[in-house]
Amino acid sequence: ADVRPRVLSTSIGFNDPAASLDLALETAGSYALDTATARAITGEVGGAVAGWRDIAPRLGATRPDIDRLASAFEHDDLVAALAIR
Repeated sequence: ADVRPRVLSTSIGFNDPAASLDLALETAGSYALDTATARAITGEVGGAVAGWRDIAPRLGATRPDIDRLASAFEHDDLVAALAIR
Protein backbone atom coordinates (compact mmCIF):
# COMPACT_ATOMS: atom_id res chain seq x y z
CA ALA A 1 0.00 0.00 0.00
CA ASP A 2 1.15 3.48 -0.78
CA VAL A 3 0.83 5.21 2.57
CA ARG A 4 -1.22 2.87 4.73
CA PRO A 5 -3.54 -0.13 4.47
CA ARG A 6 -6.94 0.27 2.84
CA VAL A 7 -8.91 1.44 5.88
CA LEU A 8 -11.88 3.77 5.64
CA SER A 9 -12.29 6.86 7.83
CA THR A 10 -16.06 6.39 7.51
CA SER A 11 -16.74 2.70 7.99
CA ILE A 12 -18.98 0.68 5.69
CA GLY A 13 -19.45 -1.94 8.39
CA PHE A 14 -20.59 -0.86 11.79
CA ASN A 15 -17.62 -2.37 13.62
CA ASP A 16 -15.07 -2.75 10.85
CA PRO A 17 -13.27 0.11 9.06
CA ALA A 18 -11.78 -2.18 6.40
CA ALA A 19 -12.14 -1.15 2.77
CA SER A 20 -13.70 -4.43 1.68
CA LEU A 21 -16.02 -5.25 -1.19
CA ASP A 22 -17.31 -8.29 0.69
CA LEU A 23 -18.18 -6.09 3.67
CA ALA A 24 -19.88 -3.52 1.42
CA LEU A 25 -22.02 -6.23 -0.17
CA GLU A 26 -22.83 -7.81 3.20
CA THR A 27 -24.07 -4.51 4.60
CA ALA A 28 -25.89 -3.28 1.46
CA GLY A 29 -29.28 -3.85 3.08
CA SER A 30 -28.37 -1.35 5.79
CA TYR A 31 -28.10 1.25 3.04
CA ALA A 32 -31.46 0.40 1.43
CA LEU A 33 -29.86 -1.61 -1.37
CA ASP A 34 -31.00 -5.08 -2.30
CA THR A 35 -28.34 -7.60 -3.28
CA ALA A 36 -29.00 -7.36 -7.03
CA THR A 37 -28.72 -3.58 -7.01
CA ALA A 38 -25.58 -3.62 -4.87
CA ARG A 39 -23.96 -6.13 -7.23
CA ALA A 40 -24.97 -4.10 -10.30
CA ILE A 41 -23.44 -0.95 -8.81
CA THR A 42 -20.31 -2.91 -7.89
CA GLY A 43 -19.84 -4.13 -11.45
CA GLU A 44 -20.47 -0.68 -12.90
CA VAL A 45 -17.99 1.01 -10.58
CA GLY A 46 -15.42 -1.74 -11.15
CA GLY A 47 -15.70 -1.22 -14.90
CA ALA A 48 -15.22 2.52 -14.51
CA VAL A 49 -12.24 2.16 -12.18
CA ALA A 50 -10.51 -0.48 -14.30
CA GLY A 51 -9.49 2.11 -16.88
CA TRP A 52 -7.91 4.51 -14.41
CA ARG A 53 -4.34 4.03 -15.72
CA ASP A 54 -5.43 5.13 -19.20
CA ILE A 55 -7.33 8.17 -17.95
CA ALA A 56 -4.85 9.42 -15.33
CA PRO A 57 -2.22 10.73 -17.81
CA ARG A 58 -4.91 12.56 -19.78
CA LEU A 59 -5.77 14.36 -16.55
CA GLY A 60 -2.16 15.36 -15.92
CA ALA A 61 -0.91 12.57 -13.68
CA THR A 62 2.75 11.73 -14.12
CA ARG A 63 4.11 8.16 -14.24
CA PRO A 64 5.44 8.44 -10.63
CA ASP A 65 2.01 9.72 -9.51
CA ILE A 66 0.28 6.83 -11.24
CA ASP A 67 2.64 4.26 -9.75
CA ARG A 68 2.16 5.79 -6.30
CA LEU A 69 -1.64 5.60 -6.60
CA ALA A 70 -1.77 2.06 -7.97
CA SER A 71 -2.49 0.41 -4.62
CA ALA A 72 -5.63 2.52 -4.26
CA PHE A 73 -7.09 1.10 -7.47
CA GLU A 74 -5.42 -2.23 -8.21
CA HIS A 75 -6.34 -4.84 -5.61
CA ASP A 76 -8.39 -8.00 -5.14
CA ASP A 77 -11.61 -6.04 -4.65
CA LEU A 78 -11.31 -4.57 -8.16
CA VAL A 79 -10.80 -8.06 -9.57
CA ALA A 80 -13.90 -9.23 -7.69
CA ALA A 81 -15.95 -6.23 -8.88
CA LEU A 82 -14.96 -6.91 -12.49
CA ALA A 83 -15.97 -10.56 -12.08
CA ILE A 84 -19.46 -9.43 -11.06
CA ARG A 85 -20.01 -7.56 -14.36
